[in-house]
Amino acid sequence: MRRIAVALVLLAFWGLPSLASVSTNVPLGHWSYDAVEKLANYGLIDSAMLTTKPLTRLEMARHVGQAKDTLERTEDAPEVLTAIVERLTREYGVELVQLGVLDGSHFESSIKPLEDPYVKYLYAQNKPDLENRRGDIFQSGSNYRAGFASRGTLYDTFAFYLHPEYAGAAQGDNDVDLIEGYGKVGIGSFELEAGRDSLWWGPGHHGSVLMSNNARPFDMIKIGNPQPILLPWIFRALGPIRTEWFLARLEADRDFPHANLSGLRVNIKPHPWVELGASRVVMFGGHGQPGLHIFDYAKPFLALSEEAANNQLAGFDASVLIPLPKNGLLRSIKLYADAAGEDEAGFLPTKWGDLLGIQFNDIFKTGRTDFRIEYADDIVPGSPNVFYTHSLYRSGYTYEGRVIGHHMGTESRDLFLQLSHYLTNNLIVDVSYDRHSHNLSDRTRTRASIYEVDLTYFLSHHWQITGGYRFEQRDSRGGGDNHIIEVGLIRRF
Repeated sequence: MRRIAVALVLLAFWGLPSLASVSTNVPLGHWSYDAVEKLANYGLIDSAMLTTKPLTRLEMARHVGQAKDTLERTEDAPEVLTAIVERLTREYGVELVQLGVLDGSHFESSIKPLEDPYVKYLYAQNKPDLENRRGDIFQSGSNYRAGFASRGTLYDTFAFYLHPEYAGAAQGDNDVDLIEGYGKVGIGSFELEAGRDSLWWGPGHHGSVLMSNNARPFDMIKIGNPQPILLPWIFRALGPIRTEWFLARLEADRDFPHANLSGLRVNIKPHPWVELGASRVVMFGGHGQPGLHIFDYAKPFLALSEEAANNQLAGFDASVLIPLPKNGLLRSIKLYADAAGEDEAGFLPTKWGDLLGIQFNDIFKTGRTDFRIEYADDIVPGSPNVFYTHSLYRSGYTYEGRVIGHHMGTESRDLFLQLSHYLTNNLIVDVSYDRHSHNLSDRTRTRASIYEVDLTYFLSHHWQITGGYRFEQRDSRGGGDNHIIEVGLIRRF
């Protein structure tokens, strides 16, 4: 897999077009990800590549543009889909003008000093441990969050993004932190990004085996082509391709302070209904480990053997959309899988952890209802407590105490079910159930059943209201039962 990945990256640079515009990323958790995925599952977007996130605003706008065009040629499309496309068009109007989808004037330089300011309140009966929240830590009782984003571009070549947030709690400290903040520069069809940002690799919705936003965003440098490109010659049969490489520095408070984490992902779409990915991550260096010269950084990443001084993981993922007959109850079914394990020279990864999912799209053909089942398991028979751990890097595959991959952690299973329904064109309800079993080979094993209801209401073009209730039924080792209530208000410009 290493040799294939390197070859594809080199070919991608070989097929580099002259220039492309730089755009800031859409932060993970933004409502438009679910909206675009819904349109793609309906069949309005056949070019979407959504398993390497975050996407840039320009790439998101490209998907919206295709959905607009397809919807205009679709007879008897549900009204809710038109409402979703109109909402996305307002969100990405500037980028749609830049792409020529909408009429208007495009300015090569612009700044938006205040974007999506928000306030959020969360109450928890006991101290909660919430997954996929960019490492955010909440206390028991009342918790407060307030923040905004600021972004801009210069000559379509440089871009910046800042997301500061105030975090407070009735029983804790108050603080202001930079959640995400980075700068970008365009290099042909590639972008070089430096700063703090999150990554999500894989088709999973509730978790990802190798890379998710369960932990705090990395301080890193990243290179990738945000807009898919076609390779020359026979490699054109691979379809559109995206590649991404990063190098991050981990925190000081771990067994080897400031260890390095580097990863490479290659993502292809050989058919409009099929998306494939291959990823590799390696942890190396840090204080107390031998130092590396800048030209030596590739050695652990491309190691020809599994070295004790490196924590190496590699994996594959795939998603397939299956359109169904017009006279059926469903529009389509989406199947996806994500698997990763330790990497060894000359062989496929071993000691696998995996995630499997199935999504039933557009139940009853109203455009309003979808249902998802997702199951993850990283128990390795005969090798207990091996996943997300390492004999040398005893802090494990974590960043600031949280698993970088799937939130379930080591020696765990997770079953997630979610029903998503548009009650109206502007009101979405998500009802979910999560069965989580952790540390199953140990006497400290814990189990939890989590029931959750979330609401998203687009009150107007400018206001978005969110709310949710979560009940956690945990055993005594897991902290006992917990009730969590959350509300939020977002001002959209």
